[in-house]
Amino acid sequence: MPSTTPVIVRTKRSTDFGPRAHRRYWWHRFGGRSYAPPVYSDLSDEEWALLEDWFEDSQRVGAGGEMSIPMISVLQAFIMGSGIRSIVQLGHYKGYSTLMIGFMLRRMGIEKGLVSIDLDPKITDYARGWVERAGLEPYVTLLVNDSAAPAMPAAAEAVLGRAPRCVIIDSSHQYAHTLRELDLWWGALAPGGMVFLHDCSEFARQWDTTGEGGVRRAIQEWLARHPEASSMLLEGDPRADDSTAYADGCGLGILQKPLANPAGQAEKPA
Repeated sequence: MPSTTPVIVRTKRSTDFGPRAHRRYWWHRFGGRSYAPPVYSDLSDEEWALLEDWFEDSQRVGAGGEMSIPMISVLQAFIMGSGIRSIVQLGHYKGYSTLMIGFMLRRMGIEKGLVSIDLDPKITDYARGWVERAGLEPYVTLLVNDSAAPAMPAAAEAVLGRAPRCVIIDSSHQYAHTLRELDLWWGALAPGGMVFLHDCSEFARQWDTTGEGGVRRAIQEWLARHPEASSMLLEGDPRADDSTAYADGCGLGILQKPLANPAGQAEKPA
């Protein structure tokens, strides 16, 4: 259920983060954002209290690395605006975006709507503990495996009961691995489905520990081989100011798979 907390109280869900020095709170410190973004203001009081606890505890065990507010806000618009019922997430880390998407699915009444895959069993156990604490087990399934492993699409579809319509790539940030993920999951994606990639900016190339060009190079090379894909690559200013319309310096890539038979398109003759 959406929060019934008064607007002035919900606003504190953003302004209370502003004074915090850690880099993970950058969104709340820049651009005069004295409001709570919808991804936070829509949460129930219980969900918000749990998320605050998650921020405190995840920082205690070593913070950083979660999805930015600009990206999770874009995902909320697509998932809730279009009622997307089958989502695969590649890389959940400590569980921030997994929790946020789980909250969305619960509000939408869609069970078994998210399969999230991560290679690290220890970090997955941490994320699973928070999923269970949030009561999101009916909506979220966590798997431990390589998100580029050939068996993963079938494993995800077995849980979802259908092909994914949304794939979120926020895993290794390495060029070669991201290229394998794109090749694998594009084939598994339902017609008309979408792929969202974090860290696709020039600035974010540095997150590729192999030094081979990161997500950006992978997307550029993959798109050259897939002219059928609709694409949008959004850049933000890494100084976290308000000089660009998309606020996250790590960037966001959006790909859409063509419809199997778009409305108005003549059927091919037999």
